[in-house]
Amino acid sequence: MQTALKLVVEPIFEADMEPSAYGYRPERSAQDAIRKVHKLACAGYTDIVDADLSKYFDTIPHLELLKSVARRIVDRDVLHLIKLWLKAPVEERDEKGNRRMSGGKGSKQGTPQGGVASPMLANLYMNRFLKYWRITERGRSFQAEVVNYADDFVILSRGHAAEALEWTRGAMTKIGLTLNEAKTSIKQARTF
Repeated sequence: MQTALKLVVEPIFEADMEPSAYGYRPERSAQDAIRKVHKLACAGYTDIVDADLSKYFDTIPHLELLKSVARRIVDRDVLHLIKLWLKAPVEERDEKGNRRMSGGKGSKQGTPQGGVASPMLANLYMNRFLKYWRITERGRSFQAEVVNYADDFVILSRGHAAEALEWTRGAMTKIGLTLNEAKTSIKQARTF
């Protein structure tokens, strides 16, 4: 069922996706993202924020995600079906084989990982950040570009990575997400 719905709604969402997003999208790949990063680094965008979102798939707020879906999809039945998928319980097993349930009717955040529609919905939510970056002209302010792949992204800048990182922390907080500080850092492309 998720696959059938994805085939119908993905082209609708794709029409509005930012070009800087590469993960889990038709006709885009990790290699395309790497090529874009390489091209930008060669063009002098060498001050880099290497960013990772903390538990991204588990923390996407349902209410805000459904608002993002409803901006493009007006069919109530489709919206209801997506909401049901977000509320579906997920059984997981730890390394010892013990069962653990997550999600369910009381869940207010997260997209069930492993679901066919989950990467599409995660991309749709990340698109909020990418659009906000573009609309507020952060690329011009920070002399920077973003390259995104699922919950990982880099901001390649010409000398303004620290400011870009600080702005990004605030922007992520506004949309209910958190940077994984242990995996997020500023790097120089010339030194690695």
